[in-house]
Parts: sequence; C-alpha cells; structure tokens
Amino acid sequence: MNKIIFQIGLLGFCVSAVLFGTQGMSLMETVARAFIVFIVVVCAIAVVMLMSSLIMSKDKADGEDTAPAGAARDAGAGRRPNAQSTK
Repeated sequence: MNKIIFQIGLLGFCVSAVLFGTQGMSLMETVARAFIVFIVVVCAIAVVMLMSSLIMSKDKADGEDTAPAGAARDAGAGRRPNAQSTK
C-alpha cells in the first residue's frame, strides 16, 4: 500500500513540475513547488487511507458485538424510549 501512495505522490510531483516549468519559473522554484505538491498529495492520501481503515475496523467491531439471534435486542422491544406517563 505504501508503494501505491508513493507512486501517486511521484505522479503528482512530475505533473506539477511540468506545469510549473511551463510557466517560466526558475528550476529551483519549480522543484521546490513540485516537492510541496508531492508532500501534500502523499499526506492527503495517507489520511484518506487511515480514515478508511478506521471506519472499516469500527464497522467490523460493531458487527462482532451484536447479540446472537436477537436475544438482547428483543428484550426491550415493547418499551418506548422516553415514554412519559399520562395521568
């Protein structure tokens, strides 16, 4: 997975280097800005992958905590939440 993130970041670097190079910037400025784009792309993809894995693990944990055959779920099925008595 790390290799894919790195390769997408490298693609972002190359594309931005070409775009910045065609704008007539100096070589050092072009490379510096392309490197910044590389860092931003890699960090953004890493955050998206981290959030995705956290959501997947949370869904997996929620699936394991369910009661078998609905025993605990049906215990309070007749009650209404926040029911107030009317006198």
